[in-house]
Amino acid sequence: MDIFTPLQIKHVLFKNRIVMAPMVRFGFPTKDGEMQDKLILEYTKRADKEIGLLISQVISVSPTDNLSKDVTTSGYAGAYSEQHIPYLRKIAESCHKNGSRFFAQLGLAGYAYGDIHSKDINKLTTNELAFICNQFINAARICKKAGLDGIELHGAHTFFLNMVSSSYSNRRKDRYGGDLTDRLTLVKEIIDGIKEFSANNFLISYRMGWCDSFSEDIETAIALEQIGIDILHVSHGIPANRKINTPPDYQYSDIVYTGCYLKKYVSIPVITVGEIKNLERGNALIIQRACDFVAYGRPFLADESFVTHSIGNMSYKSCFECHKCKWFTNGENCPAQLLALSPISENILLKKSHKKL
Repeated sequence: MDIFTPLQIKHVLFKNRIVMAPMVRFGFPTKDGEMQDKLILEYTKRADKEIGLLISQVISVSPTDNLSKDVTTSGYAGAYSEQHIPYLRKIAESCHKNGSRFFAQLGLAGYAYGDIHSKDINKLTTNELAFICNQFINAARICKKAGLDGIELHGAHTFFLNMVSSSYSNRRKDRYGGDLTDRLTLVKEIIDGIKEFSANNFLISYRMGWCDSFSEDIETAIALEQIGIDILHVSHGIPANRKINTPPDYQYSDIVYTGCYLKKYVSIPVITVGEIKNLERGNALIIQRACDFVAYGRPFLADESFVTHSIGNMSYKSCFECHKCKWFTNGENCPAQLLALSPISENILLKKSHKKL
């Protein structure tokens, strides 16, 4: 078994274990929650590049933050209206034509633990949280109508579902607060609602943010599996930074270590992510059965053909690892992208692809 080995989950077959991680494309605006052609192209031009699963940037389940009607998700893609089905369907069909799978990552704008501009989840009424629950369910229904292979609930990176599930941020006294089981009530209700219309060909992934300790990570991962998720995608969470005592010779990030650690405690497939950088390093994780999928972010931003350019040289690195990533302002200024547009770029890539391992 290696990174190119297919994997079937329920009725969904993934042609390999390579995942394009969810990433916001700054500088690629949307209008009324709809991706415009320029942003859609960011996905469709990668659909034929031998990626097993593409996960979208976070897609908003609501046109507002639910608290102030004059605060909109301007700049965010959405899945809160039937009008969003066409752009989602266009990406899904492009992926399916080339044997890739496509998930939309679902989230709610306006919440980020530690951000002074964040809304407080503890000030939401019980009815408001129930309403938000229905918005997540409706967004998943829209994604299914659009022909997607599944959705990913964004429960990491200090954002909304991460805040609801964390003891750091959740001080609620109703059914959505308390111990871990109670703090995951909203997630359970969302998943229960999605399962009412989803079938074995529509999967539910959960991007779990790490907790305060490995013991809490394990408890959370097991609880999420019991709730009914199909895939566990592990990343950073609350607290945003956590010191982990990894083995002295460990060659990967703390996030990768956490994901591989949790793999031992669940029976569902696990996606690990975090500066894995090239297919050679990801392949080693799969061969060791440390995880089931390997997700890459910046390598795909730097080179849409990251996988195909890596086939001849598994140690190929597309990202220049700039001190400050240009994709946080405008990806069109990415130096790797600019090189790819130059006349000499193809010769450089050909030399790299034939370089001996």
